[in-house]
Amino acid sequence: MKKPADIAQFLKDRGLRVSLQKLEIARHVLGSHRHFTAEEIFKEVNADFPRVSRATVFNVLNLFVEHGLLKSLQARSDVLLYDSNTEEHDHVVVTETGKIFDIILPEREKESFLRNLWAKNPHLPKKATASVVVHV
Repeated sequence: MKKPADIAQFLKDRGLRVSLQKLEIARHVLGSHRHFTAEEIFKEVNADFPRVSRATVFNVLNLFVEHGLLKSLQARSDVLLYDSNTEEHDHVVVTETGKIFDIILPEREKESFLRNLWAKNPHLPKKATASVVVHV
């Protein structure tokens, strides 16, 4: 979905008003599954569209979260991340690199997965949440 008309229709279909800034931000975040910070999107957007402010990027990303187009997650302790994959899934974070991978664990397998992971990695925190974020 890279054509501006397709993106505009996609946003309209979800009850959003369309602006040039929203179109440009959507073009950067909705085309593929990825994890990113607002600052990363600000830099990407400003390379092509230098009149988009940092505040606009933050506000539009949060608006997209409110409308279910993105998810926000705290997979790294230093920054809020956005996820363009809105399907139900969990995350594995490689601590050394900060790289984040999507994984799909059925509910019945999460507890077993975490038990095995903790047994092999006793340094990991023993905290399981509804959406598992595992740092390895």
